[in-house]
Amino acid sequence: MLINEYRQKEKLLRQLQEELSALSEREDLKKELEFKSAIDEVLAKFGKTEADLLELFAKSESAEAAPEQKARRKRTPSKYKNPETGEVIEVRGGRQKNYQDWIEQYGKERVQSWKIG
Repeated sequence: MLINEYRQKEKLLRQLQEELSALSEREDLKKELEFKSAIDEVLAKFGKTEADLLELFAKSESAEAAPEQKARRKRTPSKYKNPETGEVIEVRGGRQKNYQDWIEQYGKERVQSWKIG
């Protein structure tokens, strides 16, 4: 029924009004509102918008963040020569298929003894 919906909305409105009233009494909200007001006054004094303010701070943050990025150095390749087959492979980090096959077939210590560079 429509009257039930009306009473439910009234109840929700009362609850929201109570929450709003309690929130408006909090000191931290009062400080935030005061801060926002001070920012708005400064922006108005200099004829700037919130977008101008955000742009100003975004540039300073990106300028500071840029130097922190470091390039990773590339791994120097190692060469291995299989004395039985004469095959030479170049390995950067040990995940190459041929290198793994050799380790499986001949053993890690033996393959590492084949290192030539």
